[in-house]
Amino acid sequence: MILFLVRANLSVAMGIIIISTYPDTKSISTIAHKTVEKKLTACVNYTKINSVYSWKGKIEDTEEFLALFKTTAKSKQKLKEEIARYHPYQVPEIVELQMDDVNVPYMKWLEDSTLRGKPKKRDNSSKR
Repeated sequence: MILFLVRANLSVAMGIIIISTYPDTKSISTIAHKTVEKKLTACVNYTKINSVYSWKGKIEDTEEFLALFKTTAKSKQKLKEEIARYHPYQVPEIVELQMDDVNVPYMKWLEDSTLRGKPKKRDNSSKR
């Protein structure tokens, strides 16, 4: 049996969340502004967290900032590259999560707020 999914007049883009952690508000604020301005992400949420992890043979217990970058499948690779390029950590966390169930108005906003590929050429001809 073959099933076909047809979505009439609905967005077919896939929403993506990229997770990363940062050491301070300055570093996360800088990358958040850069990526939103470049339309690589529609929104970046960040909040202070406590992290316990192993680094170079020691157990670390530090405050960090958890960042959630909201984007689309079309923009995710460029966003990951930008995060990696400007990240202050030697080994940055860059984790991708797919949004499986997103309400249509939010997904439309997400698409409109990020890169959507090449714009279509306008047809300026008149049909009289």
